[in-house]
Amino acid sequence: MARTRRALDVWLYGHHVATLTEPRPFRYRLEWTVAALDRFGTGARPLSLSLPVGTRPITDGDHRPVSAFLEGLLPEGNLRRHLAAIYNVTAIDKMELLAHIGQECAGAIQFLPRGEVPGAGIVRPLTSLEVDRLIADLPTYHPPEGSHLQASLAGLQDKVLLTAMPGGGWGWPEGGAASTHIVKPEPLTDAVVPHLIESEDWALRLADAAGMPAAQSRRATFDGRAAIVVTRYDRGPDGRRIHQEDLCQALGLDPQAKYESVAEYEARRSRLSRVVALAANRAEDPAAFRLALLRAVVFNVMIGNGDAHSKNYSLLLDERGAVSLAPLYDTAPVMDLDRRFRGTSHVINGKTSIDTVTVADFVQEASTWGISVPAAEQEVRETMLRVHDAVSRVAPPEVLVDIRERMTARWQRTLWPAVS
Repeated sequence: MARTRRALDVWLYGHHVATLTEPRPFRYRLEWTVAALDRFGTGARPLSLSLPVGTRPITDGDHRPVSAFLEGLLPEGNLRRHLAAIYNVTAIDKMELLAHIGQECAGAIQFLPRGEVPGAGIVRPLTSLEVDRLIADLPTYHPPEGSHLQASLAGLQDKVLLTAMPGGGWGWPEGGAASTHIVKPEPLTDAVVPHLIESEDWALRLADAAGMPAAQSRRATFDGRAAIVVTRYDRGPDGRRIHQEDLCQALGLDPQAKYESVAEYEARRSRLSRVVALAANRAEDPAAFRLALLRAVVFNVMIGNGDAHSKNYSLLLDERGAVSLAPLYDTAPVMDLDRRFRGTSHVINGKTSIDTVTVADFVQEASTWGISVPAAEQEVRETMLRVHDAVSRVAPPEVLVDIRERMTARWQRTLWPAVS
């Protein structure tokens, strides 16, 4: 017998746009409101490129677009298990998890019990000792006394969402209050890439120096434990929510499918070309969107980011549904730190190894997105020169010994001859 589950109202940019229900166990239904139809129109995709607005509900069947989108909002691994234990639900129960933590998610989406309206929430000021304990103790979560985890952000890496206080210091968001920063401490296990915190911070500064939009970051120490503090690009300076989704959500893919396979590429074209087909014509400047994505892909290959999968690229969707590429985030030169990470994560002109991607591969891949060969060649070469210059100017942290030399040697084998 199917379980009786309560419905959740779905809010976007402060508007009630849909109702979420679970007509069958772990099969979800999204029913658009009349207000969403009036505001956006049939066929619009303000919530996700995989979820068009319409008069008929979107219901999971053999294909599960609603489930995939929801799964992309929830954390994985240790934090997911911790949340399930706190709220006495199973870790695979998306509906119940979102009922507890869905008021503060990635982007501008919020989930509330039927009939409730989003509020500003409250931000509880934290002492420096509380902040140190929160971050230094991960992967054990110790929220402030009397509080629970009330926010959701996808990913495997342990992290804490905090709100910067106007006078300095940190606050704990509750009741749907918006967080402004992500704090990720250096992982404790050897199974994770070494020096990941220093590498990500350097890579984000490289991107900025190369003229690419990138999340702002800084390194900090909490009770002796190194961490990276990243400013959320999906929050405005005033805490206003900005909607976004990752490429898995945009394509209706479960996060477990974040790495593109050769079989998928051969059967359905490259995943990046399919994203462009969905997104570019919804951008204010389709040509600029295509070139921005090309620059981001070239950057990730050049720095040796062997974990540039579909959860680590995102799209911004404004209040009118217009699409743009989100700033770079979760990018790091992991290939030069751990040789297990040598793949491109997305198939690029049939190539899956960073060691084998050439300028010609970038150009040919971009041509399938609708970029002319001359324009793609020029953009790839100019991007490579800007990244090369940034690497020469932005000093890496001391722990990344010889990383510039290793990058340069790799470029000379595959990429640089075509540019120079």
